[in-house]
Amino acid sequence: MTLLTPASALGTEYEAVVIAGVQEGVWPNVRLRGGMLSAWRLSGPDAALLDRRRAALHDELRLFVRALTRARRLLVVTAVDDDDTGPSPFFSFLPEPPPASDHPSAEHPLTLRGLVMRHRRTLTTSSSEQERSEAAQQLAVLAREGVPGADPEEWYGMAAPSTQAPLRDLTAEAAHVSPSRMESFEECGLNWAVSALGGDTVLPPSAGIGTIVHEAMERVPDGDLERMRAILAEHWPELDFEAEWIGRKERRRADTYIDRLHGYLGDAARQGGRLIAGEVEFRFAVALEEADPEGENSVRAIGEGDAAAAQEAIIHGFIDRVEAYPSGAGEFPDARGNGWTGMGGDGERVVVVDLKTGKYEPETDAKVAENAQLAAYQIAVRHGLIDGADPAALAGARLLLVAKTLSRSDFRIAHQHRLDDDARTAFLRRVADAARGMSASSFTAHVEAHCADMQGRGKPCRIHTIPAVSA
Repeated sequence: MTLLTPASALGTEYEAVVIAGVQEGVWPNVRLRGGMLSAWRLSGPDAALLDRRRAALHDELRLFVRALTRARRLLVVTAVDDDDTGPSPFFSFLPEPPPASDHPSAEHPLTLRGLVMRHRRTLTTSSSEQERSEAAQQLAVLAREGVPGADPEEWYGMAAPSTQAPLRDLTAEAAHVSPSRMESFEECGLNWAVSALGGDTVLPPSAGIGTIVHEAMERVPDGDLERMRAILAEHWPELDFEAEWIGRKERRRADTYIDRLHGYLGDAARQGGRLIAGEVEFRFAVALEEADPEGENSVRAIGEGDAAAAQEAIIHGFIDRVEAYPSGAGEFPDARGNGWTGMGGDGERVVVVDLKTGKYEPETDAKVAENAQLAAYQIAVRHGLIDGADPAALAGARLLLVAKTLSRSDFRIAHQHRLDDDARTAFLRRVADAARGMSASSFTAHVEAHCADMQGRGKPCRIHTIPAVSA
């Protein structure tokens, strides 16, 4: 390939020539040259402005003709026609282009992936035998060159599954269930599987903001505002944004979250609350085939190095905060502005706190009544897995929402009351069901309730809602 200007192309010829960017205002360019040294005066003292522009236009036309005549066999002239610009008047000198096809992908693809897509679609949908034959030949050429997707062996549905074995053999090993992913699995099994197997590796910047705010709460449990702001400033350069203005907007949001977290920690201190543990790890096993599923023996504590048994589900996670409040302490208002009556009772009360920075978290007591994360945290405290937290003093758990506010508060609290025996049994059965489902060989897609929701454009399960190009 040779890149030339029209002037430098004099005396050359090529099989194919592309004249790119023939836009209005670019070619012809009738801007007067030689203004600095007044070279135009060499044509005579009476040279009129109109004559000078006409001469410039003739020069541009001669250059255009020179460029056109460099091609022996193929000539391509390109321009863009949109709201901001249009093609050059020189296009009126060219022959009319052939009519565009009615096919939705009539424009020539700009990438090899797009070219493969076009030929695959033609091969599988066209009624013309000649078009299908040409598409097959082009795909064969692309396949020989190793272009991904061109070889039919790579097409979805053409090759048999490499295996139909389950992800995990529960008769030989335990299943690992993350409390934070249980509800994702229950909402759509396919969405969970694609994400868990590495199909959802791109995290939005908002996830980084949440990580920083969590670290601020862990490292500054007393809520000192300046120290938390310092942690935010320390880690902010680690985040990458598509544009500078987006970074500024997200920084204002992060500052707001830090201020609201400071408000919560200050209110907790004024109510006599103390920190028992922060970012504390727990791990316990749930028997999948327990003879007495309602008994306390269905749950057993395990250490980090302990071997997990078959037919068990391992629940492992980290609790953001475990707090204790004295009897008679004031309660945080709920989403309706009412106090949490579930903290009543004599003696010190233990409360589990889970910090959330997302905009779409549940914000009422009713919506967190069956929250899997909070329930798992309560089970951990109830079975004595958190040092310093009296299981008998457990009063429940709460979501701390710093992305939402109330008229009486700069944050929201959604309460999950202490699990009674029935709620505990129901949760353990959910764990067992999730463990079996997560270990299966196939996963159900809840299309209408989840996958077809176009608002969730980042959902990994959209892998099956967008038709294949050869479908």
